[in-house]
Amino acid sequence: MRWKAFFLLINLCCFINYNIAQTYIPVEKSSSVIFYINNFGIRTEGSFSGIKGDINFNPTKLSDASFDMSVKAETIFTKNRARDAHLKSRDYFYTEKFPTIYLISKSITKAPQSDQYIFEGELIIKDLTRAIKFPFRVDQEKSGYRFKADFKINRRDYFIGSSSLVLSNNVEVFLSIATNKKIH
Repeated sequence: MRWKAFFLLINLCCFINYNIAQTYIPVEKSSSVIFYINNFGIRTEGSFSGIKGDINFNPTKLSDASFDMSVKAETIFTKNRARDAHLKSRDYFYTEKFPTIYLISKSITKAPQSDQYIFEGELIIKDLTRAIKFPFRVDQEKSGYRFKADFKINRRDYFIGSSSLVLSNNVEVFLSIATNKKIH
């Protein structure tokens, strides 16, 4: 009788563990935050690194899902040192005062497409919080998940390069975030 109770307890623990959102952390070397903006009509690429955060995700329990992510603004990289220094200045990201960019979810829901979900939350740049909503995809990987998304933001919503007439207002952002299960 003890063995039956023991196995029942083990099965119950496994069931509970499966249905609770799992916490994952980003793997910096396998993740990317890339953006594109037209500068003088030329499509210019840049990236950020220093990605950190916690992702709680279980596709069968989306009500508990959450994303609390950040990147270091001072890591901006466009393959041009002078431009990177200018983008860190007060006119753009003002990284001395606002070193971190945040992406925080309010809700995660299933999208009509079978392989997609909807992120609704906030993007915080230079302490300016704006609502954001975009679809994302999830791929199961050996040690966690890979979350992929692309969306557009208006740089002027965050007073980034506000006086620049040569920059497009629209910025395309591409996220590919590899994760590992967080060890508690």
